[in-house]
Amino acid sequence: MKPDTMLVTVPAHFDGESIKLDVGIDLKPGVRLLVTILDDEGSHQSLVWSAMKMSEAAFARVWDNEEDSVYD
Repeated sequence: MKPDTMLVTVPAHFDGESIKLDVGIDLKPGVRLLVTILDDEGSHQSLVWSAMKMSEAAFARVWDNEEDSVYD
């Protein structure tokens, strides 16, 4: 992995035939993925969604700022 590579976690589900991402994200063909299987009870799922929601504001402050706009 390159040092500038960022790991991204997205929610997904298995529809009985294939894994489907629950959010839109652009992936290149052949991209490598890690898959974590959560329990059927859904207790982890609500924790994951809550953590993602709580981190939105922090990520927006970090990445959506005037100093970094030169890289856009």
